[in-house]
Amino acid sequence: MSVTTGRGQLSRRLFRGLLDGVAPQLRWVLIGLVLAVTAGFGGLETAPAEDKSPQVAAGVPVDGGPWRVEVIDVRLAGDLPPLRRQDDKNRWLYVTANVTITANESWTLTKKMVRLSGVEGVLTEEPYDMVLYRDKRVVSRLHPNMPEKVAFFWEQSGDAPVPTTATVLVLGMTYRADSFSSERTWMEDEAVRAGVTVPVLDVRASPGATPSPGATPSPGASPSPGATPSPVPPPRVATSARPGATPTVRTSP
Repeated sequence: MSVTTGRGQLSRRLFRGLLDGVAPQLRWVLIGLVLAVTAGFGGLETAPAEDKSPQVAAGVPVDGGPWRVEVIDVRLAGDLPPLRRQDDKNRWLYVTANVTITANESWTLTKKMVRLSGVEGVLTEEPYDMVLYRDKRVVSRLHPNMPEKVAFFWEQSGDAPVPTTATVLVLGMTYRADSFSSERTWMEDEAVRAGVTVPVLDVRASPGATPSPGATPSPGASPSPGATPSPVPPPRVATSARPGATPTVRTSP
């Protein structure tokens, strides 16, 4: 991602280099000058991530610095409570991935890991939420060296075309000294580490959707002659029955 100034673009990396090259007492002066010059062009606005990254296949781990992401697939779903859509005709797109935190501390910036590209009508740049596959909980923190299968959710406008393919961009961070405090920490950089282009699986009425508990017929039961088979339910999201429990989301396997 880059910093835009009207017609041209000023790289964040170049701006950080300028800051690092001047004495600490002059840094605020330089920042003030840059803000004054760019104010007439809309200021320092962040341009959206562009898909100019190396392409890798699904299932290939991508190193993002403090995390490692292995994209599995992208799926399209309808209603998934307790996740709430802005409009009932909108759809959910979710990226299934294996994620491992490789930093030494737990990580809460999980929405910084991936972006969607090549899909029209996505309402937000960052994922709306992230869900653990193992217990269907909505979470915002992952822990070091504990691989997790997760789903990142985006809401797509119902007026946009249903996508047949999507590109998942894996973002990254760089461990370096902060330009202001000189403290070494994980900092955002401009590079998309890799792109993964995959087909979009429509699971809104898929036979592979996870059925609700108790949906399995009793042993030995057989359908009545001539009976019309019941339609397969769409992917469902369930909430825990325990008071105060974290909402859970049921996705397709």
